[in-house]
Amino acid sequence: MIRLILGLAALVCSCADPPPSELGEDELRRLLTQEGMHVDSVGVRDLAQGDTLVDYSPLVVIERTVRFPREAEGGEVFAWEFYAEQLNPVKLLIVREAKSGEHFSIVGESETFVPAHKGINRHILREPIPVSFKDMVGVVQPAEATVPFRNVKGWQTLISARPLERPLIRRDKFAMYGWRYSLRVLWRVTKEE
Repeated sequence: MIRLILGLAALVCSCADPPPSELGEDELRRLLTQEGMHVDSVGVRDLAQGDTLVDYSPLVVIERTVRFPREAEGGEVFAWEFYAEQLNPVKLLIVREAKSGEHFSIVGESETFVPAHKGINRHILREPIPVSFKDMVGVVQPAEATVPFRNVKGWQTLISARPLERPLIRRDKFAMYGWRYSLRVLWRVTKEE
């Protein structure tokens, strides 16, 4: 009887959907080559360049150096990629700075998930996140650190070792560091004909 139960459990586990970060090579290829769409990315080009993890927990990161370009206006983020140094939960954020500069509003966020493996992970969003010119990318590490960074002179990343605030994030809760995190987002917009 125990063998039968273990066998059924193994069968159920083998049929379960894989975590979102393992889904979608064919799906991503389809999204990247979809007719009538312009696809580009925002973030670092070489995801493997991160060399340091911090032990701040929780951690909210907002990237200020690289923002969405004017061409992304009216587009959407449909996937993101990051380098996982550890297998701890992560979440993508897209934020917009208020005109006053005193806070950021959350435009959208991915679900929190644990990366499938160490190294480069790709996550196709269940629901795309709309973006505008100058929106920023962020990441939340609610527990232990996951995504490494590299110290880069002149880089401007906002870091807060506090839980994520919603729907507005106060700017005075962050410190500025020259830390370039190993992540990027893929965005698309309908081509003008």
